[in-house]
Amino acid sequence: MSLYHSKKGVSLLGLACITVWMIDTPGFAVTRPASEDEHTVGLYQRLAPATVFLSSLYTSDHPLLDPTATGVGAGFILDQDGTVLTNAHVVERASAIMATLFDGRQVRVEVIGSDPDTDLAVLRLPRDKGPYATVPLGDSDQLQVGQRALVVGSPFGLGFTLTSGIISGLGPLPGKLGLIDGRIIRTTAPINPGNSGGPLVDAQGRVVGISTAMLAGAQNIGFAIPINTAKTVLAELKQHGRVIRPWLGVSGKFPTAELITLFAVPLAEGFLIEDVEDGSPAADAGLRAGTLDVMVHGVPWILHGDIILSLAGHPISTAEAFVGTMKGMEVGRTIEVEYLREGVRHRTALVVRERPRKPHKGPPSSGIPTAGEGLLGFPLTQQGRVLQY
Repeated sequence: MSLYHSKKGVSLLGLACITVWMIDTPGFAVTRPASEDEHTVGLYQRLAPATVFLSSLYTSDHPLLDPTATGVGAGFILDQDGTVLTNAHVVERASAIMATLFDGRQVRVEVIGSDPDTDLAVLRLPRDKGPYATVPLGDSDQLQVGQRALVVGSPFGLGFTLTSGIISGLGPLPGKLGLIDGRIIRTTAPINPGNSGGPLVDAQGRVVGISTAMLAGAQNIGFAIPINTAKTVLAELKQHGRVIRPWLGVSGKFPTAELITLFAVPLAEGFLIEDVEDGSPAADAGLRAGTLDVMVHGVPWILHGDIILSLAGHPISTAEAFVGTMKGMEVGRTIEVEYLREGVRHRTALVVRERPRKPHKGPPSSGIPTAGEGLLGFPLTQQGRVLQY
């Protein structure tokens, strides 16, 4: 009798376990997944009407040598005036840009301003075609790895879509430093041609980034520009059509402690000039670039160049100090530069000028840049970061 009850108890316990397992398994649960689905569907219904599909036409004066080309991308609407934020590489040098709205209407857009350095551009939709749906902006400085991330766009022009993933990484831009400030966002949410320039949003539907590139040869590694970076240049793009940046015309690195002790050449904590651009303020001031190529632990260095110790009285011993000092520089201002040449300290003066815009090389063939040879054209290296100012 006790054996019978024992078997019966085991049987009921097993049944109870099966019942609990069925409730907790997504395939059988109804309430929780349905709520998550409704939330995601609601996000798409709010975000997609505020997203535009962009088709750019590129023509030339020599069609045989430079055939007509097209590019695709996305953007998102910021206000009722029809202001659209997108990537600069989507619209740079385009002879005509058409926007397809969520309701199927096609309208021609105007470029208000673009900034290739941050790969951001501001467009304007026709005011008489509104009112427009808009997106709320979030705070990219509050992002954490592991957060849910959603991407809205029209990949390959196949219709408005939503893809999901997580924030997989946050960190400084690999390679050259100084053009894009702050962190670059990495995400597992799929990014394809037609997503570039579109919104990367958090679980609350707030835009936290602008989809901009994917890593060639990899899966689920996409890059997005932080929305806070866009906020810093948005007003200037709308007012001037460009971002006015101070320019010295130098590029180089900060010697490591190991490098300073390794070589018998005069080195110090400061900005080691590896290149000076012709006709730049630095060239006019007589600053010299390095001439000796060396390789240390796989990182290239060019030695024997001047080492900048201070700018306008501000010590320059780290990359962060250099970038912070340059942010406060005014175009047209004359500043004093203290530098080390062959172990001897010198001072000179130079006039800070506006960074010249480099000519764009044309539309990307895929409609979205890949980061296999460098994100936004910058070499991918975690060591020996190069600054250009």
